[in-house]
Order: sequence, then C-alpha cells, then structure tokens
Amino acid sequence: MTYQMFVNGEWRDSSNGESIPVLNPATGLSIAEVPSATNEDVALAAESAWDSFNGGAWSRISPGERSTVLLKVASMIEDRMVELANLETKISGKSIKQTTGYDLPYTVDNIRFLAGAARILEGKAMGEYVGEGTSAIRREPIGVVGVITPWNYPLMMVIWRAFPALAMGNSVVVKPASYTPLTTLELAKLIEKAGVPKGVFNVITGPGGRVGEALARNKNVDMIAFTGSTEVGKRLHELGSSTLKKISVELGGKAPFIVFEDADLDAATESAIVGGLVNNGEDCANSTRYYVHKSVKDKFTSLLIRKLKKVKVGDPMDPKTDVGPLISSSQRDRVEGYIKKGIDQGGKLLEGGKRPTINGMEKGFYLNPAVIYTENQQSDIVQEEIFGPVFSVLPFTTYDEVISKSNDVIYGLGSSVWTKNVTIAMNAVKDLRFGTVWVNEHVTVPSEMPWAGYKQSGHGASLSAYSLEEFTYIKHVYFDLTGKVRKSWYYQIYGGN
Repeated sequence: MTYQMFVNGEWRDSSNGESIPVLNPATGLSIAEVPSATNEDVALAAESAWDSFNGGAWSRISPGERSTVLLKVASMIEDRMVELANLETKISGKSIKQTTGYDLPYTVDNIRFLAGAARILEGKAMGEYVGEGTSAIRREPIGVVGVITPWNYPLMMVIWRAFPALAMGNSVVVKPASYTPLTTLELAKLIEKAGVPKGVFNVITGPGGRVGEALARNKNVDMIAFTGSTEVGKRLHELGSSTLKKISVELGGKAPFIVFEDADLDAATESAIVGGLVNNGEDCANSTRYYVHKSVKDKFTSLLIRKLKKVKVGDPMDPKTDVGPLISSSQRDRVEGYIKKGIDQGGKLLEGGKRPTINGMEKGFYLNPAVIYTENQQSDIVQEEIFGPVFSVLPFTTYDEVISKSNDVIYGLGSSVWTKNVTIAMNAVKDLRFGTVWVNEHVTVPSEMPWAGYKQSGHGASLSAYSLEEFTYIKHVYFDLTGKVRKSWYYQIYGGN
C-alpha cells in the first residue's frame, strides 16, 4: 500500500518522488510505503501552516468551536477503533491486547479531556496592581508548532503533542517516526473530515535527520514539541536556537522501582511485570531499575522470575500474546548489547535475554525479557535508557542509600515506591527527583494529570491543563483608569515642568 503526505489540505507525494518502506516488526516485511519528504516539502508544509494561522480560520475562532471539531475527531477514532488498533499493532509490534484495551481508548479520552479543558483554561484574575490602572493576562497561541513524535506510541503521541497545540489555536506540522507513520496519516484523514481548516494540520514523512532537522530550522516554525530520545532533544535545542524557538521536550526515562522490606511482594512483582513489559519494554515510563531491600531481595526476585515465565512472547495480533517484537532489528541488537554489557560489568543473567523462535515469524524482531542481578550502580544497564524488556535488580539497605541511587541518573521522568509505611512513602515522594512518583503502583497517568520530566528527561508537560499552557504566549494587557493626560509617574521625564 502506498500513502501520501498531507500538506495544506492536500494529499501529495514527496517533491522528488522518493519513498521509504514501513515494516511490520513481527515479520520484518514491508506493509506500506510513505513519501520521503525533501527540505522543499518541509518548507511548503511550514508555510502552509503559517498562512493558515495568520488567516485566522482556526486561530481566531472560539475555544468552544475548536473543541467541537476536536471532539468529532475523538468520535471518529472511536468508530474506527478496531481498524486503527490493528494498524497500530502491525506497525509497532505492540500486542493487540494493548492497542484495543488501552492505547486507543486512552487516546480518545486524551482528546476529549484536552478539547474540554481548552474551554476553561484558568489564569490570573484581572486586578489593580498599580494605583492608576488595571492589568489582565491573555493567553494566545504561539503560531506554528512542529511536532516530532516517537515510534513507541505512534497515534497517542500525536494527540499528546499536537492536540494541545490545536486546542489553543495553533497550526501544526507533524513529523511522525519513520518506523510508524501510518496511523498518523490515517488520523489526518479524520481531521480533514472533521472540518479542521486547510493548512492547520499537516503531516510530512521521512527520515528525522533530514525532515525533523529542517522543521527545527524553519523560520516559519515558532515552536518544536518533541517526544523521543535525550540526544535528539539536545540536537533540536541546538537547531532551534538560531531562531530562538520555544522547545518542549519529553525525553528519556530510567524509572526506579523501589521495594522496601514491608512491601506487598505479590502486588509489587505483579506491577513490576507490567511496568517492565508494557509496550514490549519500549516505554520511557517503564520500571527498569528494581531496587529491592536486601531482606526481601531473594523472595522478590524468585517471585518476579516465576511470574515472568508465564508471560507469552509471540505474534502481537494474537489476543493471547503478552509481549510482541521490538520495533526493529537494530533496536533488538541494541537491547542485546546492553544485556551483554550488564553481564560484562558484573551482573548475573538470571532469566531470558535470548531470541525466541516464533513459528512462521522467524524474521520478526523478538527477544525474551531478561532479568539481570547486579550490585554495580555504574553499570550501563543501570545508568542508561535501554528501551527494551530488561529487568535490572539491585539490592539496598537504607532509605538514604536507595534514594541516592535512584536519583543517580541523568533522567527524571517516572518512579515508584512500594511500602505500607506512610511516612516512608511521603518522604520518598518528596525526595525523588522525578516528574511522577507512584506509590504502590507504576505507569498510571490520567488525562487530567501532567506527564513531565526533571533533569535530562526534558521540560514542559504532556496531558493536563499544563500541556495547554505550553502552547501559548502570555500577554500582559494594561488599562489606564485615570483618563489623565499626564500620569503621576511621568515626573521621571517631565520633572517639575
């Protein structure tokens, strides 16, 4: 199947006619081709978005009118949920259980929340802060937002990054990951049908090194909203600096999963399996470092492995499958490389880490989840984001020790604490330098709550009303109340005249 890009309300090929294949990671075979955009295509999309923004057909209508259109999109996704879930599974390798039971319904809920919240965005009350006038705050759309999305949640991340921008009246140019662009292109069809004006929502496809960088450099793009790796986030800051773009980035994660001696180990290991394997382990929120108190380390590890053995790795389209393939051959090689480094740097492989043979899918990018025990805090598997199904188990003795080790990474996105002791839990919530701290749970993020990072996990928020504020300028408006020709403070110039 051959797709086209969506630019200025039209479906078109790349200007040079080139395309790139989209592979099914379960089979390693091509299922579609998409255009490989040129710099000229990026410039056209950015110009179209800029023209649409200045035209005002979207940016100047009321929040309620924009909300109504976005709610139509949510309903259209809901109507096509089975079809879109199947496509999302085929391009990403995640299980059909996850796309139908979580990804698509959650995505619909995200849109409905953002569309509604845009109508009641709160701000500072109008007031007199100097004696002669009233001050007020306006929030206005930034302009054109370049949205660059990752391959692990292809459709959902477009919603997280592009829809707050749309809800606030911005125009967007979306550059989906080259591995997984198809559901984003299907979304563009729904947005077109819902009545979003021409040029407000654009999708360009192609390699990030060319398309994403051209978007970040383009003078008509006022802001970049990116979800992906920390290294790419740094690069986008460099590229955007020439035009002083606003940059909102949600980057890598290395979530600690802290198990104190009084924790419910059955509940903790249950969540550890889900937290480590959701989205095939390719999730920045995944629990990756399991700090377990020495007194319960052996029991926790034994229970973890026993439950892990029950997890089924297989065809993601099979409803009985729990874990599908990784996104690509290179990503599997990368994860295997980390497993080897973890062992070479003093760790012990306790379970998994090998390639399974899936009948009829020998070319798929499968890998059995691995459990590695290590006491090396500086090991690469402890310090770096793996983005794969690797469980690193580490022992600890004291509260101060585990908090220090948990914070001892460059990332600060998600974390969790397992204890029945309220005092320990409350102190950990305060002391952990992560944008989210779960207590006796891991991964849950309601649409109403922000997903945001500390340190090199980025800045800016996804979801919640805070994400809407990300895509606005703050404007101070001042009204003189005196009607005087010469105000009291004019003496600075006029003196005694």
